[in-house]
Amino acid sequence: AKAKDKNSGQRLMGFAHRKLAPPDLASAERYYDAALKISPAHRGALEYSGELYLMKGELPRAEQRLAELVRVCAGACEEQTELKRSIERFKANGNKHVAGAY
Repeated sequence: AKAKDKNSGQRLMGFAHRKLAPPDLASAERYYDAALKISPAHRGALEYSGELYLMKGELPRAEQRLAELVRVCAGACEEQTELKRSIERFKANGNKHVAGAY
């Protein structure tokens, strides 16, 4: 399989595990890490892993992903805007996960 296809598969598996009820955050993180190993600048994987970190209450790691998106996007991009909004909602909620927001 092409690296891009494999990367998308890893990212989508991470997303699916993050959206399970209850979410499987450990598996989601492994898939996002695998996607980012294939392509460290993959905007979707950076955004989704940042949202995962918010679900885990790991604000500094989410902010690190946002900083990586700022660098990768070289300006604004949808993934950067979405993760920034998610971080703002997290902070506005007392540094707690906002159910359904991610």
